[in-house]
Amino acid sequence: MRLLITLRRLGTGGIEQASLTLANAMAAAGHEVHLLVLKGQPTHTPHPDVIVHCRDLDREQRSGLAGMGWHLLNRLVLTPILPHSRFVWQGWRCSRAFDAFVADTERRYGPLDLILLRGQGAFEMLWRVQDPRAWRVVEAVTGRFSRNAWGRWLTRRLFQGKRVVCVSEGVRTSLHAYLTEQRVTLDATRVIYNAVPIAELRHKAQEAPSPVIPGPFLVHVARLVPVKQQTLLLEAFALARRQGLTHRLVIIGDGSQRPKLEALTQRLGLEEVVHFLGQQANPYPWVARADALVLSSRFEGLGIVLIEALALGTPCVATQASGGIAEVLIDEQRDLVTEPTAAALAEGMLKAVTSPITIRPAWVERFAEPRIVGEFLDLIEHRSESADVPSS
Repeated sequence: MRLLITLRRLGTGGIEQASLTLANAMAAAGHEVHLLVLKGQPTHTPHPDVIVHCRDLDREQRSGLAGMGWHLLNRLVLTPILPHSRFVWQGWRCSRAFDAFVADTERRYGPLDLILLRGQGAFEMLWRVQDPRAWRVVEAVTGRFSRNAWGRWLTRRLFQGKRVVCVSEGVRTSLHAYLTEQRVTLDATRVIYNAVPIAELRHKAQEAPSPVIPGPFLVHVARLVPVKQQTLLLEAFALARRQGLTHRLVIIGDGSQRPKLEALTQRLGLEEVVHFLGQQANPYPWVARADALVLSSRFEGLGIVLIEALALGTPCVATQASGGIAEVLIDEQRDLVTEPTAAALAEGMLKAVTSPITIRPAWVERFAEPRIVGEFLDLIEHRSESADVPSS
């Protein structure tokens, strides 16, 4: 099969990593995979057989007198008069350029069987793409518009009549609810989880961690941004320490909230037992050696970090949140999904270390690469099918 995966950037975010994992898995399975990056250069090297294309379609469409004129009209006239509509006028030309890219790619390599567009940035830039082989992969319901005629018009640009893959049932439920409110219908929806490279993670986890954290510890891996609620994490950890927890806390990741979180750590008197390691290319040695991974997010499209921890034999404590957490943490793991309060999360931390859970292989195999690749390839066979979406 010949496939095209398109996303705005290929950096270190969750969407980017999920896209890279899927591209690598498909290439390893013997399929011809093209990866189109619409902004900047990839920061990670994909599988050698993945064909990478870097095309800044937005910048390309601003070249020349007509392109610059259209850009200025959009920026200085249309968007100020029609709020939130910039993507509409930008996507009008970028979608046409994408169709030309697809045609050129097929002339050079042969017909494409499947086209995946991943992430809100790609949806907006390519909203006019109507190719029947194209599926939008939704990680979260972002960029919601007002519940009025204008908001419905904008929402229709992105989703009306489109084919959508959601990364969890939780995301699909949220998306359907939003689109029902906006009186928008999809052509088809599917739920396909993000793949996790289990063998690769276990290999990386064997590396020696540096720095070495003394004594038992818990680990948290996430961007340091408000939606991840690390303030709640630190407050719960402080409470758990007062209730007898002797573990340290390792926080891996970086982001806008780091200065605020480091200051809170000092105020809580935790500076000797909380370790901010920043962004780590390989966080898995710490995850594998932790007694539990703790996640305090307000929302997780799926919660890949939870799956990665389970793959390494590390139990997970998480707060209840919309998205896919409840689909990842099942059976005995449900006992460690807590209310989103400091007291409840502290209790979950204590329970995780005093009553350890043995991870079942079946919990992880649901997200194995061969299974997820097969489910995406099924989209090709069921191209003519559609799924009902509630509408008014």
